[in-house]
Amino acid sequence: MGCGVRYGQRMHPRNRPATRTRTAARYPALALISLAAWAAGAGAWGPSPAAAARSPQTLVLGVRHFATTGYARVVLILNRETLDFRVGRLKKPPRLFLDIPAGRLGRRVKIPRLRGSGPDGRSLVRKLRFGRPRGGRLRLVMDLEPSSIRHRVFTLPEPDRIVIDLRRRGGEGKRATRAGPDPSRAKKARGKGSRREKGRRDRGKKGRSAQAGRPFRIEERRAPPSAAERRRALDVAARFRAGVGRIVLDPGHGGRDPGAKGLYGLVEKTFVLDITRRAERILAKRLRGNRLRLTRRRDRYIPLERRTEIANEFDADVFVSIHANSAPIRRTQGVETYLLSEASSARALKLAARESNTSVDRMTDLQKILNDLMLRSKVTESHQLAKSVQTALVSRLNRRFGRVKNLGVKRGPFFVLLGARMPSILIETAFISNPTEAKRSRKAKYRQAIAKGIADGISRFVGLRPRRARRERPIRGASLRLSQGR
Repeated sequence: MGCGVRYGQRMHPRNRPATRTRTAARYPALALISLAAWAAGAGAWGPSPAAAARSPQTLVLGVRHFATTGYARVVLILNRETLDFRVGRLKKPPRLFLDIPAGRLGRRVKIPRLRGSGPDGRSLVRKLRFGRPRGGRLRLVMDLEPSSIRHRVFTLPEPDRIVIDLRRRGGEGKRATRAGPDPSRAKKARGKGSRREKGRRDRGKKGRSAQAGRPFRIEERRAPPSAAERRRALDVAARFRAGVGRIVLDPGHGGRDPGAKGLYGLVEKTFVLDITRRAERILAKRLRGNRLRLTRRRDRYIPLERRTEIANEFDADVFVSIHANSAPIRRTQGVETYLLSEASSARALKLAARESNTSVDRMTDLQKILNDLMLRSKVTESHQLAKSVQTALVSRLNRRFGRVKNLGVKRGPFFVLLGARMPSILIETAFISNPTEAKRSRKAKYRQAIAKGIADGISRFVGLRPRRARRERPIRGASLRLSQGR
């Protein structure tokens, strides 16, 4: 039967699981501030929900894992509520274990790939495995990376699950910060001091730092700060004034991922690549000495998590992902800019799911993850960047092409912005499904105006006013290939 009940045996009422309403009443705040499981449901990993709920054992129906820089989450999806689990830590090697009394692993449960979205692609959890120690317990063992990690374990309802949060402590690792004698050696030296050394100490002669009988102090000679340290010591505006600022522009989609398909043969991946190359040329002239990088320069596929990794490895100060929009209702038009956060509307959630190439259900889970991950440390700077670019882009297009609808600055759980350690935004430059904006998007002047508007907003954000007296020439020979085939 696969649910822990013998064939023909009826379950006693006292073995039935308790209702969830009691837990929800006892832990209302926990249900609000905690993450959702990184899964859309639990029925695909074991018995049916009805059969699993009737089981007297606690079944693990699924295991989910999510990780980013300095953070990891493991979720156990269960068939029933359980609060009598036990958590412990082990050393050498560092491990965290969780025991579930009368627990059992579902037959179809798969251990997820332990990959993170950080620059090295590694998670704080190096390995997951299940075992059965004595007493009929089910034990989950997590091998951790050798650093100082704090954990938090809690439960959530609907579906019932146990959530394990792991965070790397700040300033982990014991590193020597100043030169000096080894305390163990100094202790031994004090025990083995010679009479001559004691006599010198009693007579108060100079050169105490040469004595082995007592601790001595060596003046720390700090090496001059490196160029990277000097750069990080400056704020964003000072970096760009000094010519050491860094910008990453990300043309959305590419390769096997065409993005949105619009009217008149417009394809998002080629449309935004043309705009991004134009914006790069404009910014290179305005921000001389500063460095710019594109995540792609041709029609090739790059995973979403790799795009933010490129920005993090480049130590960028600004990350801008450029996209084009589409809608089933053709009259929908306008320009909008997004920053990473919970979705501000249902349409923003659907757009984030389409741009992230995933489902709305999974984006709903990501929203709850964002609420708990502390990934909004740059939310203020990102909002300032989004507002600057949105205002400049709409203003530039209005001056050249008449009234353009300003859809404003919004929020959404976009995968492409997840994990960025700098102010980051996503721009929807036009609705290529709208007849008016699609016709304009075919023209090089319109794409050039979009590029100038983006460059204007970035320039204002980094503290440099765009120079109007000098006109940037469009890219020579730049043409927009409307068809997808290449």
